[in-house]
Amino acid sequence: MMIVQAYRYLLLLLLAAAAVLTAGKGDDSEQCGVYIAESSTDHVLGSFAGKSYQRDELIGSSDAIVQAFDLRYHNRNEDEQFTAMFENFLGTCWSADSNGGTTEAEEVISAVGGPCFSSAGHVGMINAVIYQPATLLKSDTDLLSSGYDESTSPGRGAFTLHHNLTLIAVDKITAGSEIFLDFGSEYNGYEDVTKANIDDYRKMDEAIEKMLEFFNKHAENIGEKAADEVYQFMKNDVLDLTAEARAPAARSLLPSTYHGLQEIMDKGGSALNTYPSVVKDVDWLKNNAYCQDNLVVGVSEIEHAGRGAFAKREMKKGEVVAPMPLVALNYGRKALTMTEYLNEHGQEVDSDEDGATTTVKTQQMLNYMLEHPQSSVLFFPAGPLVPYVNHGGKDANVKMIWSTKPWSNVKIAQKLEVESLSGVGAVDMILELVATRPIKKGEEVLLDYGESWAKAWKKHTDEWKKKMKKVTLKSAMVLNEKYHSTEKAAPFPAPSEDDSDFGNENVALQCLLLYDVDKVERRRNEDGTRTKVYPWIPHPANANRLKTDDAIRSINRGGCRIVERSGDESSGYRYVVQPESNPDILVKNVPHSAIRFVDLPYRSPHHDETAFRHAIGFPDSIFPAAWKDLPGGYKDRDEL
Repeated sequence: MMIVQAYRYLLLLLLAAAAVLTAGKGDDSEQCGVYIAESSTDHVLGSFAGKSYQRDELIGSSDAIVQAFDLRYHNRNEDEQFTAMFENFLGTCWSADSNGGTTEAEEVISAVGGPCFSSAGHVGMINAVIYQPATLLKSDTDLLSSGYDESTSPGRGAFTLHHNLTLIAVDKITAGSEIFLDFGSEYNGYEDVTKANIDDYRKMDEAIEKMLEFFNKHAENIGEKAADEVYQFMKNDVLDLTAEARAPAARSLLPSTYHGLQEIMDKGGSALNTYPSVVKDVDWLKNNAYCQDNLVVGVSEIEHAGRGAFAKREMKKGEVVAPMPLVALNYGRKALTMTEYLNEHGQEVDSDEDGATTTVKTQQMLNYMLEHPQSSVLFFPAGPLVPYVNHGGKDANVKMIWSTKPWSNVKIAQKLEVESLSGVGAVDMILELVATRPIKKGEEVLLDYGESWAKAWKKHTDEWKKKMKKVTLKSAMVLNEKYHSTEKAAPFPAPSEDDSDFGNENVALQCLLLYDVDKVERRRNEDGTRTKVYPWIPHPANANRLKTDDAIRSINRGGCRIVERSGDESSGYRYVVQPESNPDILVKNVPHSAIRFVDLPYRSPHHDETAFRHAIGFPDSIFPAAWKDLPGGYKDRDEL
């Protein structure tokens, strides 16, 4: 009996200890995972980890991607001032190469929000990248299973179908650390030998560890003078030989004497030693930064709205639900208008050609912009999941107010004339979406878009059946759901089977192909010739980041034709495909997931000329008077 009581007592102690250890942790959803504040590197926006991330862990929520098509082409005849301000806006956008949207037009520009927008770049401290598989292999089961029918919905073409944009850690990121992205070697100045890049930092950390091992073992025996001479020889002569042109950058990371080596490693390495301010105290972030993951995406409860934003955690009245950094687009309505002149055969011609007819369309991006009727400037709100916040009218539970953060100079920006706004960084033009009442976890977050928007949407839905064109061909989204449904996906047909989906003139089949050129086989054809066959590989042998997903990148994507299929539902389907870019070869063992449909240029619902177009109202009560450069308002509001 005494033994039983002792065990019970021990069990109670263990339970009590567990309660103490887990106290305050709560639901993981209560901990903000990523913040936005002023970057540690400059007066620009930066993203900071609210918790620790392991390598290959996803960061942030699944943001929307708003594509714009052939913007430079449609604005090619504007003056230098317009072009300069226009290019400032485009400089804040991503190339569609990063998210797989390149097939929709000749040039596709991607406006994004959340950590993908607010994170700074740094050539030496890259710790995250855009996770391309998330967008390239995205699923639309949630939307299509909700009852949305793109062939009949008045929401067709009104909202973006590009989504699931997120970041992934390529190194361990400690809580409080700033998140730095790789914007490309040209942008980051990777080849600049005067400053260290990420490879310099990594190689020098390895070198410092070896130096420490040597001096800890031998410095005392050889004496201070000899130890210093050895160190200077390593720092100068050895680096000149091994680092060659990059020796100056690498040498800048070393201390003046070997006694400083240990301090560098104690601080977390040469990068953190050089830039100690990149790590913020998490409590400082809670009090001075904005949380970027208060929202999650789901299918909106509003009919024809597509996806919506939902509260990830309970929000109090007056609490900031999401920050909204603004990007100004001067002459925005003109910039987003596409005017084409067509002859009787539907071919584009010069505007002065006899018989030319004029067609005017508007970019889908307009639907995501903020506008004021007395201003020529539109604003893209680049907040986390903000593009998913739908119109709620009288049921809205958030409103817009200006930021009060001391690191954001919004009061200065509010006094500027409109011509200067394109040069203002988003760090100094931040709105807040604040809760107007308590918001429950899982509740959809709604904003009042304004009376003008509401009237335009009602008019569009009332007239939709009259102007709707019957859609008989399926889009890539619908076809990919057929072959990649999360519930039950069909195999792609072999050449001998029914392939009616492949005759759809709106779409094309594309494969994500990375293959091993060193493992070639030769297949004998019926005519006696031989075809080279290469095995599909997920990553090259020397890949050092995101190895398992290296093949699933836009740079490896191209048109293809299925030649053979093997496998089954339980073991997984595999294919032999012929790349369009190199039809003289075949690639075998291509996994089912690496084959997708894409919309051909100007054929997706985004290009539907009957689609709804109207900007979101920028409340007059908070719109700066200095920005009202059109006191009489603008003409043809409904058309634009």
